[in-house]
Amino acid sequence: MKVVIADDEVLVRKGISMSIPWQELGVDQVFEAGDGQQAMEIIESNPIDILLTDIRMPKMDGLELLKRVSVISPHTVNIVLSCVNDMECVREAMKFNKAVDYIPKLTMSTDELTSVIRRAQTFVKDRQEDSHEKEESLPLFFRAESEARLRRGLEYETKEELWKILRGIFTESRVLGTAWRKSTEWEEIVGVFASAGKKYGIYEKDYLAGKLERALKQAAAQEELEKEILNLASEMKERIEEEKRKSYDTGIRAALEYMDLNYKKNLKLGEVAEHVGMSESYFSRYFKRVMGEGFCEYLNKIRVEKAKDLLKEQRITMQETAERVGYSNGAYFTRIFKNLTGMSPKAFQKKISGGQVPR
Repeated sequence: MKVVIADDEVLVRKGISMSIPWQELGVDQVFEAGDGQQAMEIIESNPIDILLTDIRMPKMDGLELLKRVSVISPHTVNIVLSCVNDMECVREAMKFNKAVDYIPKLTMSTDELTSVIRRAQTFVKDRQEDSHEKEESLPLFFRAESEARLRRGLEYETKEELWKILRGIFTESRVLGTAWRKSTEWEEIVGVFASAGKKYGIYEKDYLAGKLERALKQAAAQEELEKEILNLASEMKERIEEEKRKSYDTGIRAALEYMDLNYKKNLKLGEVAEHVGMSESYFSRYFKRVMGEGFCEYLNKIRVEKAKDLLKEQRITMQETAERVGYSNGAYFTRIFKNLTGMSPKAFQKKISGGQVPR
């Protein structure tokens, strides 16, 4: 079995390469690539079974790499590595070629990554079996596919989409003629809940197992059991989202500090997003959700408050005030100021000169 590790950070590549028990996993060759282009060259000349790739890389990023690999090497199983705040890019990356998991680089452990690689090997073996063997192992194949979908639902999708994924799994179970009360599939589903939670420091394996055991005893029909599992899924997703919010809130605080220090510049959303390690589109949506207003609206408020302080100096001109708070166009500054305060900068300056400083 052959593996490629694609990451522009040498320490990350070497850390993975040297810490994973490859021989124990049956991996006989591990390639390293410092960017997507180098990874493509390796994959084009070698039958690669598993690709571990970062998203942000020079020359060719991880998204483009995954697109190309899905075409030239569809049997390759993908594992996505990236920063904890790259959720938008991760969501896009997980669409390609049945990526089995996403691992945050800052928090990943050797045990966790080894577990993910083992799961990827299950996918590899399924894809390598001939058609007769695939028919005989169809239930196992469905479980492996379902596990990947379920993990994505718990970590990256909405609650509605998660429920849709679970209902699809329930339907597959019925199609396969599984005896519902004795099926091990319920344990596997709840096991995915526990595994997904563990990634975020949520250790509820025993609690989930106990809830499942009680549900199996009390449910009169499969539909009742399915309803309880949907509720468990919602509960675990809420816990995961809460842990995500804690880490993201750190990013928002860093963004606000950066904006307060750099409001005088021609500050762009993309610059701040890059500073806190988020994709531009994800940062824009997350900022609005947390702050209750968009990036530009918040930046304008910072600038107007700073302008109020400057306008207390009677000799400063409107154009100079505008430029010192980040606006090159004095007319635009005046319009923004009036929209937020209800008066023009000149009217404000006149008012405070009379001793009435507006709140």
